[in-house]
Amino acid sequence: MEDEARMELKKLSGEHSRLLWEIAKTGDLKTLSPENKKLAEIMLEHAEYHNQFEIADLLSEHEYDVDNETNPFLHVTIHAIAETQLENMDPIEVYQFYNAMRKRKASHHEAVHLICAVLAPFIFTTLQDKQMFDLEEYRSRLKYYKHMKPEKIFSSLEKQEEDSADD
Repeated sequence: MEDEARMELKKLSGEHSRLLWEIAKTGDLKTLSPENKKLAEIMLEHAEYHNQFEIADLLSEHEYDVDNETNPFLHVTIHAIAETQLENMDPIEVYQFYNAMRKRKASHHEAVHLICAVLAPFIFTTLQDKQMFDLEEYRSRLKYYKHMKPEKIFSSLEKQEEDSADD
């Protein structure tokens, strides 16, 4: 029963993503809710995924291999979460981290992707282990990484991921 509900939810999500993409392509986003408008804008920013957005409804059953593929729909969702945190300055460390990255010449988009890179492992751990989101550790990581150059952050996160996989 759970599998049926999960598959139906994935199907509906795929249909929603495709319809949202159709509206995004028109450029007329004023009819969308604030949340959907944000998602549509982020979809437009990610040209590398436009083909997948075109067939989002057909991809709804595709299981992405996390080691070899990026799930464009999950990417856009995490990107939207990071943008919302930044807009709300909540937690404040997101805003501080963002400003530090901008001072290091990262574009807005790159700085948001860096926030996503720090945020994503926390989201995955929360969902996979069915535990509470560790906000204090997330804040701590943002404080730690804000002193690094953007390219060093990615290599540090990759090393950290490798080290945790070895445990």
